[in-house]
Amino acid sequence: MKNYVCNSIQITMIRQIPMKGFKDFLAEDIQRTFLNQNEFADPYIIDGVEVKASLDSVSDSRHPLAYAEGVALVTHVLFVSMTELGYKPEPEQRMVIKDQRYRVDQVAEEMGMLTISLEANVT
Repeated sequence: MKNYVCNSIQITMIRQIPMKGFKDFLAEDIQRTFLNQNEFADPYIIDGVEVKASLDSVSDSRHPLAYAEGVALVTHVLFVSMTELGYKPEPEQRMVIKDQRYRVDQVAEEMGMLTISLEANVT
């Protein structure tokens, strides 16, 4: 803030601060709440890199789908920041999360967040 005097009138110049937009507030909320380890997120090792994410099992699969004797198919959804993960996975790509191998089924990106549908074979 600067003060100027011109013909005995004091003029105060105030530095203009850019206004935040909706997307700015949303990005802050994602970091402060959804990716906060005290709220929803947990630390995960994904392909050798530690990131904050949320890994949920699909709610409609209470029991893994048995499709071969002794093998079951489990499905999960991973919510992670694209910035933190560093790339956008492609369908059919393989990912390793907490030493479990997954196949990427679907990927959606909204507001910098990735929603990744995953499948894994477990015995």
